[in-house]
Amino acid sequence: MKTIKLTLALLAFAICMGSCAMILGIDKGVMMSVQKGMSQKEVSSILGKPDYRRFDHDVEEWEFVKNVADNAGWTTIIVSFIDGRVISMDSFRADAPPSPVAVYPSVEVNGNIPSRPHANIGNGMNERDFQSLYNKVKAKPFKDDQLDLLEAGIGNRGLSCKQCVRMMSIYRFDDDKLEVLKILAPNISDRENYDEIINALDFISSEEKARSILGIKK
Repeated sequence: MKTIKLTLALLAFAICMGSCAMILGIDKGVMMSVQKGMSQKEVSSILGKPDYRRFDHDVEEWEFVKNVADNAGWTTIIVSFIDGRVISMDSFRADAPPSPVAVYPSVEVNGNIPSRPHANIGNGMNERDFQSLYNKVKAKPFKDDQLDLLEAGIGNRGLSCKQCVRMMSIYRFDDDKLEVLKILAPNISDRENYDEIINALDFISSEEKARSILGIKK
């Protein structure tokens, strides 16, 4: 009889622990099992159905919000696909809900280039929105398409110097980085950190051009 009671108690404990695991969501090992090249079906079997889904031309993104064991707070996981296969994954703490995404066209129907609205200067773009835009820009195969998407995607949202440097890092050469800076300069919120942008360039001549773009007086 004691053996039966002990067995039942252990079974109840196992069920309870399983239920707790379901409440917690997933553990880090499960999250780390997502690999480049996996199919959407394989990702679904690991992470379940996405909480959000978006796509832009050939790139599709699935966004999951999970309570990962051993992490303090919720974790956002973004998985990007091309042709139904994983090309990248990013995960980060989801401390705040995403802000609305404002998209402005780079060229109007009649061919005139509209003036961009002034950036809503404040804190930098939240990490989830920035990472989503970064992934989309980087996934474009041609630079002109990347820059068009960047200009449309940034809209009137503020961003930090650190985020600007990360976006510039998509490119290897200073001239390309400066083109990114021309687009993002009006939106930078922490102007006291301009040195981070200057230091991200390789040549003195490029640094001077960056100072001119940022309006830094000699």
